[in-house]
Amino acid sequence: MIEECVHFYSDNLKLEGVLTYNEDAQSSPAILLCAPHPNLGGDMDNNIIMSIAQVLANAGFASLRFNYRGIGNSECHVKNIAQMFQYWDVSLNGGDYTDAVTDTHAALQFLVSHIGIKQGIFIAGYSFGAVVGMRVGVESNDVKAFAAISTPFYRYNFDFLRQCKKGKLLIYSQNDFAATVEDTLKGFENLLPPKTLVLIEDSDHFYRGQEDHVSHKVSDFFTRHWILTITT
Repeated sequence: MIEECVHFYSDNLKLEGVLTYNEDAQSSPAILLCAPHPNLGGDMDNNIIMSIAQVLANAGFASLRFNYRGIGNSECHVKNIAQMFQYWDVSLNGGDYTDAVTDTHAALQFLVSHIGIKQGIFIAGYSFGAVVGMRVGVESNDVKAFAAISTPFYRYNFDFLRQCKKGKLLIYSQNDFAATVEDTLKGFENLLPPKTLVLIEDSDHFYRGQEDHVSHKVSDFFTRHWILTITT
């Protein structure tokens, strides 16, 4: 497995990321990985995001994980730490998260430029990253399917998903403070097919000790869609 530090630009801000792939990356389908919310400790080195990247590489996929503006070494127009917290706090409970969407689109275009769309492009996001990832997945014609882990349905407006007919995987746990079982089931019911719902038992929002289990569910889902893409 190879991990390559990269950078790209969003709104003239230099953002950092990591490409993860194996030696056959030139013929690999590609996955964009979207991290949780920065004010909840979310960055590209999150346990779920890193686990997915590693499992996907072993399955023959290339992936890009990245830090939103102001996180890690990614630049931001806000410099003060307290102001940075306030800046991101707006998007924590359903407020404007346009900048995160812009950063994710920029990351997607970087990934497309390096891997190409003939191999297939997919998105996976965790928590806040699930919201951003699905939003970009709907808006981009390049994205064939997307996976969402611990989607906080009660915090955000998901009207953008109403007419989406792309493949969708939703993963949830039994004891998730950010994405309850009831909210997840209701949100899933409102989605158009094709759609898949997976419960990770005996776990919570952080999936400690279940990272590989979650990652293999994501990998299997994208593998099925990748095979469907190249055979149709």
